[in-house]
Amino acid sequence: MFLLFEMFTVASNMVLPPKTLTNSSNVADFMYNLGQAVWKGLGGKLLIVALLLSTVATLETTLIQVTRTLFTMGRDHTLPKILGHTHPTRKTPFAATMAVTVISLLLFVGSQYIGSVGNILTDGYYAIAIQICIYYGLAGFSVVILYRRQLFTSVGNFLFIGLWPLAGAVFMFYLLYQAIPTLNRVELIVGLGAMGLGLIPMAWYWWRGAPYFKMPSKLDRQAQLLELTQMEEHL
Repeated sequence: MFLLFEMFTVASNMVLPPKTLTNSSNVADFMYNLGQAVWKGLGGKLLIVALLLSTVATLETTLIQVTRTLFTMGRDHTLPKILGHTHPTRKTPFAATMAVTVISLLLFVGSQYIGSVGNILTDGYYAIAIQICIYYGLAGFSVVILYRRQLFTSVGNFLFIGLWPLAGAVFMFYLLYQAIPTLNRVELIVGLGAMGLGLIPMAWYWWRGAPYFKMPSKLDRQAQLLELTQMEEHL
């Protein structure tokens, strides 16, 4: 995926003239200009259609991720149990999908007619770097801490359970350190406030003793390592 983005960037700079790339008025028509430069006429219009279809697919993927996450959290009793219910016929996470649909529509309508809602969504977009860095950074440290007794049992364990997650976690928190000074006060409040809201249900269901928050037993961790080793042997 990284190579595809790099190829697209290099090709765009080679095909389009510098005045088109630097002119801020051409931002909205960038793909059209690129399409006309690559394949004048119908080809350029087909590129716009492909872009629209790609946008729709991206939105669908985002909705799938959010609804499946809510479904899993409802099933594991870290959010209201109703989110873990599936459709009786299609067996899809119906409740979570409806919840995401309603929230998305409310935010969309609010952003169109209430300026403050639109500003909050924009600030949330810029502040998402905080959430990404903290989430992936903590995930990397968690792997190293949880499987610390297995790190030196093999070279593969050291590289893929120790060094690689640790390096990724350090890199994520370094990016967080670099990103925070670039955000304004409102963006910091929105980014950290959204994560703070998540602490409320987490603390509530942890206090109620949800099984999700229990530390995996030693046998469970060893079983996972054994399964990973078997998968590596069959590669």
